[in-house]
Amino acid sequence: MGKINHPPKKKSIKNAFILSMVLCVLCALLLAVVLSGLCQRGQSEIHKNYLSPFDRPDDGVRILFGQSGTYRNEVGISYSSHIQFTPMDQLIYNILSILSISVYPICFIISMVITSVLFYKRQLQKPLAILGSAAEQIAKKQLDFQIFYDKEDELGNLCASFEKMRLALQENSEEMWRQMEERKRLNAAFSHDLRTPLTVLKGQSELLKQYAPKMTAEKIADTSDMMCRQIARLEAYVQTMGDLQRLEDIEVHRQPIVLGELFQQLKQVGEAICCEKRFFCSVLGEEKLLLTLDSAIVLQVLENLLSNAARFAKAEIALSAKIQDGYLYLIVSDDGDGFSKKDLVNATKPFYKAVSETGQKHFGMGLNICKILCEKHGGFIRLGNRSGAEITAAFRV
Repeated sequence: MGKINHPPKKKSIKNAFILSMVLCVLCALLLAVVLSGLCQRGQSEIHKNYLSPFDRPDDGVRILFGQSGTYRNEVGISYSSHIQFTPMDQLIYNILSILSISVYPICFIISMVITSVLFYKRQLQKPLAILGSAAEQIAKKQLDFQIFYDKEDELGNLCASFEKMRLALQENSEEMWRQMEERKRLNAAFSHDLRTPLTVLKGQSELLKQYAPKMTAEKIADTSDMMCRQIARLEAYVQTMGDLQRLEDIEVHRQPIVLGELFQQLKQVGEAICCEKRFFCSVLGEEKLLLTLDSAIVLQVLENLLSNAARFAKAEIALSAKIQDGYLYLIVSDDGDGFSKKDLVNATKPFYKAVSETGQKHFGMGLNICKILCEKHGGFIRLGNRSGAEITAAFRV
């Protein structure tokens, strides 16, 4: 039989504090007993100096004092005498008498102070300094550091929690920065693409203003049609920007669905979009496997990928789905010319069009929308080439 190993018990500051206090009490008590004994021994020595040779006990007999001037040996024989101490000896005797009792609270107080200082330096100083420095760095929005404390106690757990919080803040900060940069690129691309229809409209309006009386009805109608087309293009741009903004605000609603049912939905979408090309669909995994995902987002991404493939495929489009490492992978491939090196870098950026697409009416937002939706679902999108173009969309399940 295999041996079951219990996980080691974590250290506790509470237990360490209790142990420190117990040791403090024992050390204080031992020290107080020793010092009190020394004080009583000093009193005994002063008394011995005032005893006559006949009153001195034999060697090895311990003198136990009661009140001043009365003593007895260890066999219980009491002696009485009227001893007159010198002022100096009387003062020393009284001090020793007070100290023999007061050493107990003094030793306890000193031991507790020393134990507290040592406990603070050993158990609290380092983690508190780490947490204080981390709090200052976070307050300054400087998150490029690491919180590490090697003890597995309560403060170690607190430092680990701070590190998790720092990582979460760093990830959120990086995500916000990425979104801001993405928004800047989007606005720049949008502004660039708006120049063409605006320039055309401006030129045509000036043309009408100057030459309308001299233009034929046919020429005016052609100019009007051109202006209408440019206006429609502007409206389409505005609609696209609105749709993109709604994508940024979309929320993922995960619902349980079995792989077989999802596969049927994927197949139906593929057959509808790729009706003019040969379409192949396959799935790797148990059909009864239960997944938790937002099927609407998955289908929307698939629609964009298949529409993109349908524009470039010569005759065939293939879709394969598989579950691996906690992700649902949708792989769409075609037998077209594939992506160029420039396409592989820029195809997921907003308003990007390949050289062969410059004359087409679409705005180059399909793959960018797929990228946004995949990341919303905890996944990613990857572009590549095999026999033609191949796009992999991953969704966390």
